[in-house]
Amino acid sequence: MVCIALRSEVAERLTKLLEEKRWKEFQKEVREFHPFDMADFFHNLEEGHRREVLTMLEPRVVAEFFPELKEEVQVELLEFLAPESAAELLRNIQPDEAVDVLTLLIPEKRNNIIKCLPEELQKDIKLLLPYPPDTAGGLMTTKVLALPNDIAVREAEKYIRENAKDFETIYYLYVVDRNGKLVGVLSLRDLMLALEDKKLEEVMESNVIKVTLHMDQKEVAKIVGDYDLVAVPVVNKEGKLTGIVTVDDVVGIIEEEIVEDIGQLAGIGAKIDWLVDAPVREVVKARLPWLFVALVGDGLVTSTILKHFENILGSVIAFSLFVPVIMTMGGNVGLQTSTTFVRAIAIKDIGGKMSYMLREIKIGFTMGVIAGSITAIFSYLLVGRPGIGLIVGFAMLCAMTLASSMGVLIPAILERLGIDPPLASGPFMTTIQDITSLIVYFSLATIFFSHIV
Repeated sequence: MVCIALRSEVAERLTKLLEEKRWKEFQKEVREFHPFDMADFFHNLEEGHRREVLTMLEPRVVAEFFPELKEEVQVELLEFLAPESAAELLRNIQPDEAVDVLTLLIPEKRNNIIKCLPEELQKDIKLLLPYPPDTAGGLMTTKVLALPNDIAVREAEKYIRENAKDFETIYYLYVVDRNGKLVGVLSLRDLMLALEDKKLEEVMESNVIKVTLHMDQKEVAKIVGDYDLVAVPVVNKEGKLTGIVTVDDVVGIIEEEIVEDIGQLAGIGAKIDWLVDAPVREVVKARLPWLFVALVGDGLVTSTILKHFENILGSVIAFSLFVPVIMTMGGNVGLQTSTTFVRAIAIKDIGGKMSYMLREIKIGFTMGVIAGSITAIFSYLLVGRPGIGLIVGFAMLCAMTLASSMGVLIPAILERLGIDPPLASGPFMTTIQDITSLIVYFSLATIFFSHIV
């Protein structure tokens, strides 16, 4: 089937056919479009039209674009369908994709659908269901092209020709021993170039890049990217081949992780894509908690600090002029450092955390010297008092140096406590740095106050 992009005028024509219930023409049109475009069209339909499309189109056709639908739409459709009809739809998609949506259903509905599936598919789904969705076991498909190591190349080629349509990918042929243990791998190219009488164990690559069932999806994605793999095999603790994670799953992982991290950086803690068109109540629920952190930190706590130092503020009002710049620079340096450090943790591109923190302290100190010198000169020119200029410049230096160390220390502590480090790169980090910078500034002003009166 040749797929073409779904242009706006074509989408309008499809909508018209749908409204006029010209189902034969509608089905003919639908078959020509890419699954992604059909999913996009489907999302824009009213709920009633969605159900009509689901009912009138063949399950095999719906199955082509069903995995591209948003999770909430997938659940809506499966809840609408009878268990037998839902099973007919799911039997036409890959087992791992079927499991992804089944886990979102209530147990009773999920079990009723599974009972209606073919026995072999039931077995695959029950194998995948126990694994968390963010692990290799939750991502993998069990439809793997694997053959015994003692068969000839000729037999392998014949088997692939006859059964290729049953597998998600045939870029690699995995080789197993009589116990099902993964012992080798062959690219399709290498298989075609091998002598037909050779056994697979003679032509296979025995050093196989593989992942384990409980490996986190971030690590799986990194391995696939580092080794330029189209798919990576998944093995159990005995080394037996249980499935593969394909590159399309990895692309989804990368997008999911990026969206999640952006949400945490913004202090939202939810998928930003979901919040774009979510109900107002849900958006407020997702965004308000971290804003309370900022309210308490940057509002109530900093107000208390200013109240504590009101004597010095009253004596030398010029100190108040530089509060914003001290807080801003400290917060920004801390945010830069924590973001870089969190990324280093994610890609495992880091040695010792202590040596990394010392490096960041040097960076913060260097930037602090430059920014502090500029601020000191500007302060002197603005208020005409060199003492205030020196205090402001030195406070800037100390605040930026401390912010650099905290930008490493706080994410490292969160990681040790089992909390996702990106949380430290949003409003939480900015608020902590603002408070710290303010305390440093006024503490130094208090210490040197007598020298500038």
